[in-house]
Amino acid sequence: MALREGILGILSEGPMSGYEIKRFFRDIIKNFWNVSDGQLYPTLRKMHEEGLIEKRVVEQEFTANKNVYSITQQGSERFKKWICESVTKFEELKEPFVMKLFFFHRLSKAEVLRHLHEQFELHSKILDEFRLMRDTYEDKVTAYQRLIGDVGVLYIEVRLIWIGRLIELVEQGKVSKRRALYTEEMLGVGKQFIREIFSDRPTPEFSRWIEAVQKRAGS
Repeated sequence: MALREGILGILSEGPMSGYEIKRFFRDIIKNFWNVSDGQLYPTLRKMHEEGLIEKRVVEQEFTANKNVYSITQQGSERFKKWICESVTKFEELKEPFVMKLFFFHRLSKAEVLRHLHEQFELHSKILDEFRLMRDTYEDKVTAYQRLIGDVGVLYIEVRLIWIGRLIELVEQGKVSKRRALYTEEMLGVGKQFIREIFSDRPTPEFSRWIEAVQKRAGS
């Protein structure tokens, strides 16, 4: 788990209080890493005991005193060592909805559709939040942090397409072991579509297709 190293990286930019660190996780990088109070504050306490960070108590006149943390030399060395190490393990996602989807064969069609429509609404809301978050903090993040924000938006958009497709299949009664979400031909098209999205120079055919889609969406 890279929570400690993430905190060290944040503090390498400058001292922060526990609340400011929590707000950074909540507002800046929540699309790929979140942390609860029950994780953050015990971790900060342990890191302080290990000498990775130091704590300064700031007295406040009208509210409780706050602890401001800063990285130590030992903490800086730990962070530099961590950021240079290769990532050799893929971290599996744990998604309650996908686990529930695994057992949807035990539900009625109406119950399945209720779950799917709820997920579609939830993801639409999250997409709006991600876009707002990306735009709000655009001037405060680095170029690489902006790339993460872009991927977060793209990920939710793909999830919306996936959930929308599931809704269509369920409504049409076409969910079966023999029917995939897409044909092998469409899988190839999907790969090409992703390549075009990330290309600095999309092909003329793709550009014309985007223009046509935008015209239809505006009509």
